[in-house]
Amino acid sequence: MIQEDGRLSAAGRQYFNLKFIRQDKGAALEILQTCLINYRPIEAICQLLSGVVGADRGSAKSILRSQGMGDGLTDRALGSLLSLMSSTEVIRYHRGRIEVLIQPSQLDSPPSSVFVSRATPYGNKVWLRRILEECEGFIYWLDKHFLPIALESLWEAADGNRVSEVRILSLRLEQNSGRKALRDYRDLRGELGHRGISLEWRVVDSSQIKDTHDRWIIGVSSARNVPDVGTIYSGNHSELNRSEQSKALQKLFDGYWHVAQPIDPQ
Repeated sequence: MIQEDGRLSAAGRQYFNLKFIRQDKGAALEILQTCLINYRPIEAICQLLSGVVGADRGSAKSILRSQGMGDGLTDRALGSLLSLMSSTEVIRYHRGRIEVLIQPSQLDSPPSSVFVSRATPYGNKVWLRRILEECEGFIYWLDKHFLPIALESLWEAADGNRVSEVRILSLRLEQNSGRKALRDYRDLRGELGHRGISLEWRVVDSSQIKDTHDRWIIGVSSARNVPDVGTIYSGNHSELNRSEQSKALQKLFDGYWHVAQPIDPQ
């Protein structure tokens, strides 16, 4: 809520106006909650402890450490964080027990950071689908190690009222270019065609994409930095993070796309 120069941010000004001028405590609390649930440690706790019976302070500490946010984490800092979350009604926190009150799964759009965990194998796939549903106009998916298992998420998410084109760009791997993989791809391509959506999967030589390591899901005005499909489906700790670079990523994707070849020449 405060910028580096010490002035209030847009959210800070809105909060100040609601809290201290208009004295609308309910609306001010909503602004504060919105800011808090987009703070990575709070996002992680809410996502991974949502609906968990018996969650406690130790659970929160384990989550923060497992997601790479444990450096310098003290009991005092954790207690202050949980107390802040409780005072703003993000969680109910009593005698060390935690109940998440703001369910990330019920928000209108996925959080800025979505956490992948082995404890949430079903949720990992639901979040992937919802992130694909964020895309407007088209879905461009760059994953050098893309696997056919993710075609199901595309089938669930692709809506002809929102997107007209889906492009997948990967390396050619044994796991994604066998007979069954190509059959599944053709089946999905035909079915999406009935929805008014063109689907094309191309493969690029590793020498032409060696300067790119990250993976992205890109829409006209949205983008996410995502782990590879195998990581999402295995539940290894990772994140699907919102990016503000959709236009630059579209240009990068297009450059690789034009030197790639169809995975299925038919």
